[in-house]
Amino acid sequence: MPKIVEIKDKQGKPTLHELIHRLNSMFESMVYRGEDKLNITLATISFCIAQLSDELGDKDVAQIVDQVLTQYLDKKVNK
Repeated sequence: MPKIVEIKDKQGKPTLHELIHRLNSMFESMVYRGEDKLNITLATISFCIAQLSDELGDKDVAQIVDQVLTQYLDKKVNK
Protein backbone atom coordinates (compact mmCIF):
# COMPACT_ATOMS: atom_id res chain seq x y z
CA MET A 1 0.00 0.00 0.00
CA PRO A 2 1.42 3.45 -0.94
CA LYS A 3 2.44 5.81 1.82
CA ILE A 4 0.33 8.98 2.14
CA VAL A 5 2.46 12.11 2.48
CA GLU A 6 0.88 15.47 3.28
CA ILE A 7 1.53 18.16 0.69
CA LYS A 8 3.09 20.51 3.25
CA ASP A 9 5.64 17.79 4.07
CA LYS A 10 6.42 17.17 0.40
CA GLN A 11 6.80 20.79 -0.69
CA GLY A 12 9.21 23.31 0.72
CA LYS A 13 8.55 26.93 1.59
CA PRO A 14 7.36 28.87 -1.50
CA THR A 15 9.95 31.09 -3.13
CA LEU A 16 9.40 34.69 -4.21
CA HIS A 17 9.63 33.52 -7.82
CA GLU A 18 6.86 30.96 -7.23
CA LEU A 19 4.65 33.56 -5.54
CA ILE A 20 5.06 36.03 -8.41
CA HIS A 21 4.47 33.29 -10.99
CA ARG A 22 1.23 32.21 -9.28
CA LEU A 23 -0.01 35.80 -8.95
CA ASN A 24 0.78 36.47 -12.61
CA SER A 25 -1.08 33.31 -13.63
CA MET A 26 -4.07 34.37 -11.53
CA PHE A 27 -4.10 37.84 -13.13
CA GLU A 28 -3.85 36.39 -16.66
CA SER A 29 -6.69 33.95 -15.94
CA MET A 30 -9.00 36.68 -14.65
CA VAL A 31 -8.22 38.96 -17.61
CA TYR A 32 -8.88 36.03 -19.96
CA ARG A 33 -12.25 35.50 -18.25
CA GLY A 34 -13.16 39.14 -18.96
CA GLU A 35 -12.24 41.11 -15.85
CA ASP A 36 -10.52 44.45 -16.25
CA LYS A 37 -6.85 44.35 -15.22
CA LEU A 38 -7.16 47.64 -13.30
CA ASN A 39 -10.00 46.21 -11.20
CA ILE A 40 -7.96 43.07 -10.48
CA THR A 41 -4.93 45.14 -9.50
CA LEU A 42 -6.86 47.48 -7.20
CA ALA A 43 -8.74 44.62 -5.54
CA THR A 44 -5.45 42.78 -5.01
CA ILE A 45 -3.79 45.86 -3.49
CA SER A 46 -6.77 46.37 -1.21
CA PHE A 47 -6.71 42.73 -0.10
CA CYS A 48 -2.94 42.77 0.54
CA ILE A 49 -3.03 45.97 2.57
CA ALA A 50 -5.95 44.64 4.60
CA GLN A 51 -4.04 41.41 5.26
CA LEU A 52 -0.99 43.37 6.35
CA SER A 53 -3.06 45.57 8.63
CA ASP A 54 -4.74 42.52 10.17
CA GLU A 55 -1.36 40.93 10.70
CA LEU A 56 -0.16 44.08 12.45
CA GLY A 57 -3.40 44.53 14.37
CA ASP A 58 -4.32 47.86 12.79
CA LYS A 59 -7.98 47.53 11.80
CA ASP A 60 -8.55 51.26 11.12
CA VAL A 61 -5.98 51.31 8.30
CA ALA A 62 -7.63 48.33 6.60
CA GLN A 63 -11.04 50.06 6.64
CA ILE A 64 -9.67 53.34 5.28
CA VAL A 65 -7.75 51.60 2.48
CA ASP A 66 -10.83 49.56 1.54
CA GLN A 67 -12.97 52.70 1.39
CA VAL A 68 -10.45 54.59 -0.75
CA LEU A 69 -9.84 51.76 -3.21
CA THR A 70 -13.49 50.72 -3.44
CA GLN A 71 -14.33 53.94 -5.25
CA TYR A 72 -11.94 52.92 -8.05
CA LEU A 73 -12.96 49.27 -8.47
CA ASP A 74 -15.62 50.02 -11.08
CA LYS A 75 -13.48 52.40 -13.16
CA LYS A 76 -12.71 51.25 -16.68
CA VAL A 77 -9.32 51.59 -18.33
CA ASN A 78 -9.52 53.91 -21.31
CA LYS A 79 -7.37 52.52 -24.08
